[in-house]
Amino acid sequence: MIGKGPVLILTHDSPDPDALSSGLGLATLFRQAWDIPSRLVYSGLVARAENRAMLRFLTPEWEQHDVLEGFEQYSALALVDSQPRAGNNRLPEHIWPQVVIDHHNPIRESLQVVPYVDVRPEVGATVSMVYQYLDAAGIVPGPTLATAMFYGLQTDTRGLARGASEIDEAVYVKLLSWLDRKKLIDVEQVGVSQDYFRAFNQGLQAARVYGKVVLAYLGPMSRPDLAAEMADVLIRLETARAAFCLGSYEDNLHLSLRTKGIDTDAGRLVQQVVASLGKAGGHGAIAGGQVPIAGKDLDTLVAEIKRRFLTLLGEEDAGVPLLG
Repeated sequence: MIGKGPVLILTHDSPDPDALSSGLGLATLFRQAWDIPSRLVYSGLVARAENRAMLRFLTPEWEQHDVLEGFEQYSALALVDSQPRAGNNRLPEHIWPQVVIDHHNPIRESLQVVPYVDVRPEVGATVSMVYQYLDAAGIVPGPTLATAMFYGLQTDTRGLARGASEIDEAVYVKLLSWLDRKKLIDVEQVGVSQDYFRAFNQGLQAARVYGKVVLAYLGPMSRPDLAAEMADVLIRLETARAAFCLGSYEDNLHLSLRTKGIDTDAGRLVQQVVASLGKAGGHGAIAGGQVPIAGKDLDTLVAEIKRRFLTLLGEEDAGVPLLG
């Protein structure tokens, strides 16, 4: 299926630590188990300070390319932390991967034509799945890879507090004993700019509380992952059972959802909100989506998405500013 390589490893746009570490782990497996070389390529923007630090200190093997081409030079293509036709990657419509490893809902029908598929929404992080492959091959990750994998697992599960499975817990403990603590600190405590605090302040100012839901429309965003970062913060409101943030970046409206204490899977919930407007997915208590803006009135689109979300959560009041 893969041959002698090289293998092209791709992930979703603007990758997070789980995606970055999963890709590097898979490349390590190919190289050490079968002497197969790989090339790691991502598209979009890695803008969050911690994620940029991860690229610099832990996963510098990744290359950024917004236009993907030259597929004929690879013996196989692997897609991690995403799926074909998910709407969150740059894989051309006529190109199919040979390997897909992911943990997001929904499990898409497009996977039926992929030779090797491992999609497990019950697992909290894709990197935990990749670790299992390394472990089965008898490969112990070195300190830098172990640190990257640990950080990917830690951020996707919020330190095992969000959607973690028994698999994630076991991998977390294993990686903890091998990581480079200095490099982990360099990533976790990297400095941020004044623009970060300005954007953070604007997000707090925009947030409104509707019963047990907090919602924020951030308007135009300087980076696509700002909605996710704000949702991570707003879900910590003690009365909130869901935090929903949305904002525009280039030609898309980016949505991010975090939940706690509700039975509905966040991925399925955000799919209901987006419906035919765009693409969405997730797992457990974390989900996101993208809706193309072209040809639509942005204010009307935002109002409709907010209405759908509040209706699904059963919140009907007018809402009050988070900061009073």
